[in-house]
Amino acid sequence: MRKLIVVFAFILALLGSNLTYAEVQDDSIKSDDALKTFMSSKNSKLSDQALNNLMKSINKASANYNVDKELIAAVIWQESNFNPSLTYNRCIGAMQIHVNTGKAYGYTSEDLYNSDINIDFGTRYLSGHIQSYGGDVLKALSAYNQGTTRVNKGNYSTKYQSQVSAKMETIKTYVATYVASH
Repeated sequence: MRKLIVVFAFILALLGSNLTYAEVQDDSIKSDDALKTFMSSKNSKLSDQALNNLMKSINKASANYNVDKELIAAVIWQESNFNPSLTYNRCIGAMQIHVNTGKAYGYTSEDLYNSDINIDFGTRYLSGHIQSYGGDVLKALSAYNQGTTRVNKGNYSTKYQSQVSAKMETIKTYVATYVASH
């Protein structure tokens, strides 16, 4: 009888997890829709295709490098206002990868204009900093923006990390509100 109860409890747990999985999938779709709507509100020049490409690249990089997609989106917002073709001060693309940084990792300038490559590399680079600084996302953001030498010497500004953190909170709030209301 005891085994039957354990098996029954296990089956109930599995059934409950299937419902939860479906709910999570629905929330994930809503979350993506929310993030695309948010990006479009910040950069109305983005086409639907560009929004879909950005979202696909963000989701892929988030899954590959275990970095919150809201953090990736916040960096992109800070760096390029969601403009995947922006070039400024020898920095290219959505995550504004410096030409020399890309080159050091085997990427050409042309590669960095590809939003999938740009976001993948930028997220991998940020993820590496997060790991290097023992999970300290704020230090990792400063290293992403100013370089590891300055951060390691303690000679860095916290302005960038504060701006990205504020943007991430704005995105999280927007997404949560959107998901709850749809």
